[in-house]
Amino acid sequence: MTAPIQSSHVIPTAPDTKLEVLTSIPVAGSIKPTLLFVHFWGGSARTFGALAALLSPDFPLVRPSLRGWGASTGPADPDAYGITDSADDIAALVAHLRADAALAAAGFFQHGLVIVGHSMGAKIAQVLTARGDLGALLKGLVLIGPAPLGRLELPAEMREQQIAMSSSRESVELVLRHVVLGSDVGTDELRHLVNDFVGGREQAKLAWPKYAMMEDYGGLASKEGVEGLKIPIAVVVGGLDKIETAEGVDERVVQVLKKAGASVKMTVLDGVGHLMPVEAPKELENIIRNFVHASS
Repeated sequence: MTAPIQSSHVIPTAPDTKLEVLTSIPVAGSIKPTLLFVHFWGGSARTFGALAALLSPDFPLVRPSLRGWGASTGPADPDAYGITDSADDIAALVAHLRADAALAAAGFFQHGLVIVGHSMGAKIAQVLTARGDLGALLKGLVLIGPAPLGRLELPAEMREQQIAMSSSRESVELVLRHVVLGSDVGTDELRHLVNDFVGGREQAKLAWPKYAMMEDYGGLASKEGVEGLKIPIAVVVGGLDKIETAEGVDERVVQVLKKAGASVKMTVLDGVGHLMPVEAPKELENIIRNFVHASS
């Protein structure tokens, strides 16, 4: 099998903000939608590496690092790392890529777009969708361990753990092992996860636990005349997830999206925690492929 064509880009999306973006195009072309991955708080484009490798032979892929994460830059203003800031970045990124003649000729977005959002990235994806930023281009969402569109309130102890994580590599590893992960991912993968978090800008590290998770966009789901959420949506939850439990996701995400007119199916993956893109890439590959097939 011929390896897909992979490229790295640096794309400006706002003043003082440039996103590191990895793209992948099947050599033989594709009749499938482009998949755009939006990572969790603490991650980067690399978070989806194993999953992307499984999907890249058949799907055009876009993997950005959000502002302040990976090799992406971001403003000095600590209040410029909210959910709408990142949603605006993704909308600008899609517009930039759609205007790229070479990517268009290779089939990028020719068959629509599916956003795969994980945790915080899933909240960003929901905001983009509810606002209608991507219009008819967007064909569906895959939300992995999703934070809700509305306000997220974590237990005080867990929130303080997140705020304190950046104090040392040891603190990051401790929280990853005992809170975020539900299974063993191996020493090398754990080191990569720690490096991603430690390498993030302080503004990005603190924004999610201090204010971004509590930003409430629930009103977008019930706003009259909003059609964006009336699309197919797959929701995936880890059976051992301590952050976004199956019960909480069903109440705060699935039911809200269904009420807004979305067609939603939730799957629980046993034996894994919050970091499903790393813990269960093969299972997610199957879910994404089945979702795209059922939605086409």
